Amino acid sequence: MDDQNQPKPSDGESPKGKQGSGSTVRFIGSYNHSLDNKGRLVIPQGFRDKLGSPFCVAPSYDFKSIALYPTAMWEKRNEAYEKLGTLNPAVNRYLEQFYALSYDGQTFDAQGRVLLPANIRTKILKDGKDVEITGANDHVRVVTESVCEDSWDAFNKELPALLEMIAGLEKQGE
Repeated sequence: MDDQNQPKPSDGESPKGKQGSGSTVRFIGSYNHSLDNKGRLVIPQGFRDKLGSPFCVAPSYDFKSIALYPTAMWEKRNEAYEKLGTLNPAVNRYLEQFYALSYDGQTFDAQGRVLLPANIRTKILKDGKDVEITGANDHVRVVTESVCEDSWDAFNKELPALLEMIAGLEKQGE
């Protein structure tokens, strides 16, 4: 897929994943791509600019997708997990799996591809080659198209209740 029409960083945003005034980078948008035979994935230029280099590859919090984090956001995520405490066995099991599938120091090749490590690719994407690359606020989300379709269907079923909840929250804020 050609990245010429991909979004570029907005004014005031540096290409290394930081914006002016100390504000946080926001990843938005959605693109379809395919993994090549070696497990490499082209990341849209706008996302690459915001991720910077190096960046981190990790499972999403629910282990249903792969997350690409700017290193600074990855560090914030680690700090939050460290606050959960390591004396709780359930938290330890979660963190052991999370860190086992996390990779820091990742970079893009000259064609804008990232090699998704085989372990995370196999466990999260299974044998899926066609993926959706989505902005997920503080990270980039990589998920198989079939999981994405299932998520979209579930969202549409929940939408009326979500809209009602949002309206209630807006009313509380008045």
